[in-house]
Amino acid sequence: AGLQEFEADRQQDADPRFGDARYPYGLSIGRVQAGDWASSVPDRLVAEGRYGVRLGEPIAAAQAAFQARLAVVCAGHDWLAAHPVRLTWTGGTFASGQLPVGHPLLPAMCAAVTDAGGGDPQERAVAAGTDLRLYAAAGVPTLHYGPGDLNLAHGPLEQVPLAEVATAARAFALLTLRSCGVR
Repeated sequence: AGLQEFEADRQQDADPRFGDARYPYGLSIGRVQAGDWASSVPDRLVAEGRYGVRLGEPIAAAQAAFQARLAVVCAGHDWLAAHPVRLTWTGGTFASGQLPVGHPLLPAMCAAVTDAGGGDPQERAVAAGTDLRLYAAAGVPTLHYGPGDLNLAHGPLEQVPLAEVATAARAFALLTLRSCGVR
């Protein structure tokens, strides 16, 4: 319950660009492994998961906040107080990233999408680990735009309508031409 409360606390004051996302800074345990034989009492349990870093939050600060809450949870439980959880950070660690507020790339991209027949795109944030963070950290203005439904991305029903691919290609072409001074 302590980690669920921690997760709920981290959702407070989430960036409004996340829209109606319930857990933009989610915490989920996706893998649990215990013991080495079906009929033996396990001597250890390993749990691995995902922990969302808030927009603008340094990874070290996010990790410290998680570690502090985990220590409180362990201290409040008799067995865990005597056998505290050992936390390690392995695998992918993804910083947040975003386009600087007021950067002209956003309205330029939106205008290109609209002029390419893609409607009026709205600025929003997504809870995902992407390479945008690498460009943002290097000071390169970056945003995500593309065809398809993000709710279907990386899943068994992933699909992208060809008409949306064509619209995105036109939008990128317009943005490129306009960025080079061609009107």
